[in-house]
Amino acid sequence: MYPLKVIGLGPGHPDYILPIAKKEIEAAEVILCGVRHAESFDPTGKKMLYIGKGIPLSELMAEVAQVYRTRKTALVVSGDTGFYSLLSYAKKVIPEKDIVCIPGISSLQYLFGKLGETWEDARLMSLHGRDQDLFAAVTENKKLGMLTDKNNNTAFIAKTLALAGLKDSIIYVGEELSYPNEKVTRLTIEEALTFKEKGMAVVVIINE
Repeated sequence: MYPLKVIGLGPGHPDYILPIAKKEIEAAEVILCGVRHAESFDPTGKKMLYIGKGIPLSELMAEVAQVYRTRKTALVVSGDTGFYSLLSYAKKVIPEKDIVCIPGISSLQYLFGKLGETWEDARLMSLHGRDQDLFAAVTENKKLGMLTDKNNNTAFIAKTLALAGLKDSIIYVGEELSYPNEKVTRLTIEEALTFKEKGMAVVVIINE
């Protein structure tokens, strides 16, 4: 009988996948992940279950629940397993005692490192498909790191900072982090109000 492995892939580039994560991915017979995740490893010979290709996640997880005990099965998630990954959902379907986590480098951890900034003193949050009290967060914290989506994007964050009167804040936007076309942009609030990132971005805010 096997456990279900939940494996953190890191920010994306293979260089940032931990050796133990590579080992566990290679050993897996069945993998559930996003399509782009599979670009970071060799899926040859594995049964691949892809998120976002028309099959509801509930059905994919039901299949995982049926096979993980008899076949080496893994959920491969971006970043770290403990920060807005599939782990919470998996616990609703799979007994917690049957789940083993292999941590990874989160995109926020990566961006803070690129900036040479500490993150133990930062408020970390996700605006990706989630309603959060961003106004309260920016007024109560001097340093924040957040995941975004196409609506809760850099311009939206800048507008919230402006409404809060935090016009001296600096916004750092990380795009395609760890990939060859990685881009990290430093913006004032005024600049950020009209900034348009490509796809989803990771944002760090420093309230001066």
